[in-house]
Amino acid sequence: MTTTVIFFDLGDTLVTTKPRAWLPKAKALLSSLRQSGLRLGIISNTPDLPRTEILKLLPADFDLSVFEANLVLFSSEIGMEKPQRAIFDEAVKRAKVPANQCLFCTENILDTLMAQLVGMHSIRVQTAPNSDLANLPKTIADFQSLSATKA
Repeated sequence: MTTTVIFFDLGDTLVTTKPRAWLPKAKALLSSLRQSGLRLGIISNTPDLPRTEILKLLPADFDLSVFEANLVLFSSEIGMEKPQRAIFDEAVKRAKVPANQCLFCTENILDTLMAQLVGMHSIRVQTAPNSDLANLPKTIADFQSLSATKA
């Protein structure tokens, strides 16, 4: 199976909150992934913040429309949070594809394990200043090539 939907965590995966900034090459990566036809989503813990407050914590040029609206899962809006299995199950349900066509990217190892438990693929990225997020397209291609190889 190939990856058709990629969900991202926000903090320390795509952006930093202090200062409000993109991680290196994250913005360009999102644009590239979207142009290649991949569907993009967010799975992020947002305590009890309304969306207007969440957006204030993001870089000024953060464009939420890069992500499919129904694939933006803010814990404060849906009443579930990572690492609870329910939020990953909900993400797969909203994506309307098999779990193994979904990929979750985060810096948190427990969240990657829970995503795997529901059948999603997951990639744990390095946090700033050593972020390796820019390598994501190659990592996905390598994984898909390796997983297609018959043993």
